[in-house]
Amino acid sequence: MDRFADFLRRQIDIDLELLRWVREDAESGTSRGCFITIIRGFRECELKARLLRVHQWCGQGSGPCDQVGDAFPPEDERGCTTRALLGLPYSDRPGYAHRWRP
Repeated sequence: MDRFADFLRRQIDIDLELLRWVREDAESGTSRGCFITIIRGFRECELKARLLRVHQWCGQGSGPCDQVGDAFPPEDERGCTTRALLGLPYSDRPGYAHRWRP
């Protein structure tokens, strides 16, 4: 399960770096960025990171989805459905494994 979580953390970090570049360009006046979109992007990254933290133990017996009785085969490495859904926006990026799809 750690490979999938590591993959998700890397993708969130990449998104944050891209957003920082866009924000810096917009603040310096070199581009006409939409600050609402940039702010929303940062908030979405924060949301994904928080959800990943909340569900970090799913499939190991002490996660929130374990308490409702979901079972997660260890070979898929993704953990619960929430974690699998978090990975969907990154399914076209290198390193994403098809078995992680919900």
